[in-house]
Amino acid sequence: MLKTRTLAIALLGAGLAFAIMPAIGTADVNSLAEKCGECHGKDGNSSDPKVPNIAGYSAKYIEDALEDYRDGERPGLKFKKEDGTETDMVEIAKKLSEDNIKAIAEYYSGQTFKSHAGEQETDPRLVARGEKIFKRKCKKCHTDFGTDPEDDAGILGGQWMEYLRHQFEMFASGEREMPKKMKKKFRKLKKEDYEAIIHALGSK
Repeated sequence: MLKTRTLAIALLGAGLAFAIMPAIGTADVNSLAEKCGECHGKDGNSSDPKVPNIAGYSAKYIEDALEDYRDGERPGLKFKKEDGTETDMVEIAKKLSEDNIKAIAEYYSGQTFKSHAGEQETDPRLVARGEKIFKRKCKKCHTDFGTDPEDDAGILGGQWMEYLRHQFEMFASGEREMPKKMKKKFRKLKKEDYEAIIHALGSK
């Protein structure tokens, strides 16, 4: 009898703990979007230059990215929450179920990407140089200057330049893994090439 009662209390406690957890543990799209929107914007368009827009990305890309974060295959940028504690996308993704991931991917793939081209300063000379490099090295996988979600490679054109710069740094240091076909071309780029490409993408 005591064991049964103890088990009942334990189950009740677990139920209460689940009930007070953020909606991140359910497939409620609105609740999930609200949590993601704290950083990425409710419609997936971020107001923080360190945080990327995710609106309009293909559902496949979003699913793959979240699974990579969850499985520790992609590093996440540390950031402070409203309560002052630090977290990152790896910790967030670990709390997501497969249903959560699919719901988030479907929701944000249905939103409209809004370019930040008019909100950030670009150097025309770097833009022109970056466009030439991009056409030679990147356009095969990132069509229309990285604005086509059908590439399943995220949206690069019109993205925040500060975010892009950080991703380039992680690729260069090896902190973030890249596809083999990208690795060969990326290794031939110089640091000044990175910046030129970033300016070109930021202008779209």
